[in-house]
Amino acid sequence: MSSVSNLQLYTLANIYINGSLLAEEASVTIDRATNSQQIITVAKGYAGESPGAPMTEMSIENVVPAADFELNPGKFMGTLQIVEFTAFAAGRTLTFKGFIISDNFSHAANTASKLGFKCRGSFSDWQ
Repeated sequence: MSSVSNLQLYTLANIYINGSLLAEEASVTIDRATNSQQIITVAKGYAGESPGAPMTEMSIENVVPAADFELNPGKFMGTLQIVEFTAFAAGRTLTFKGFIISDNFSHAANTASKLGFKCRGSFSDWQ
């Protein structure tokens, strides 16, 4: 019997928009892409990558209290207002500026109502 344990503590993530915590955030997905284009030649086959326009995208789902939405994405979407997004996870911070580009509301029996929204902005690295 080994006394070595495989147990460890795993990270939480907190999301902030314009410096305000999204306390009702239920899930978040962060995607970063180089948007580079593959270069194919007859002689070499795959020859490398041509730089593209890198970006960061974030999808957030917030549960919705009966009183009101914690955040109304429409006020940012209607005027394409620049927003600062910050994620804290694993002892690191990812911050980028961009736009809320879409949202959706869902409700069903025996499940929490959710307001989802997608954000897109400049490429950023975890600091």
